[in-house]
Order: sequence, then C-alpha cells, then structure tokens
Amino acid sequence: MRTIETLSGVIIEVEKGLIHFRYNKGLEISTLHIIENLEYLESYVAKYGKVKLIIEMPENTFDSTEGFEYLNEIKYKESYTIAVALIVKSLAQKLNSKHYHTRIDKNVPAEFFKNYSDALEWVRSI
Repeated sequence: MRTIETLSGVIIEVEKGLIHFRYNKGLEISTLHIIENLEYLESYVAKYGKVKLIIEMPENTFDSTEGFEYLNEIKYKESYTIAVALIVKSLAQKLNSKHYHTRIDKNVPAEFFKNYSDALEWVRSI
C-alpha cells in the first residue's frame, strides 16, 4: 500500500487497480484539488489501466460549484474508472454527490457508503 500526500488530502494505492482518495476534513474541494488528483489518476491509468476508486469526504468537506462544473465537462469517470464508491458523512454531501455521480455521469457504477470497509467490500465485488 502506497500513500501520497496532496494539497487536498491523501491518495492511497490500496492494491493494483484500486485507489482511495481521502480529502481533508472541512475542505472546499476546488477545481485545483480535482485537477491535482486527476493528474495522478491519469498517469496511474496510463500505466495500469482503468481503476476502481474510493472517494472519501470527511465531515464538512464539499465540492465547490466550479469543481462540479469541471467534473461535468471532463467526464473523468468514463475515461479512468470501472466503479466509484463514495464515503460521505452528511446528507448534504450525499445529495450533492448523488446528483453528479448518478444523474449526470451515470455510465460508471457509483454507490454511497458511510464507512471505508463497506465501500471497499462493494468496490472489490465489481
């Protein structure tokens, strides 16, 4: 397992083909943070192929409007991922993320979880 510190949190290579992005608590996830993580993801996928992804957003962490708009423009899920498990703590996080992950960019399976172990179990089953 390899861990990389970023501006927005940590990237954990759980195993080959399974990446865990864990954002810092209370962070407003900007386009800059998203670009940083996607640059890493793009280089990883170029080397190993598409991945299963766990995205963890601790309490009081949320995507900025421009971050959501950027994600909507680039459609990263189709290019880089097999499945996305999202760990969210609040109802607001779930509603915001659910809108994007299941309504806008819906060509890749996405599920929501309250803890890492359930997210890991689901994403490994895909």
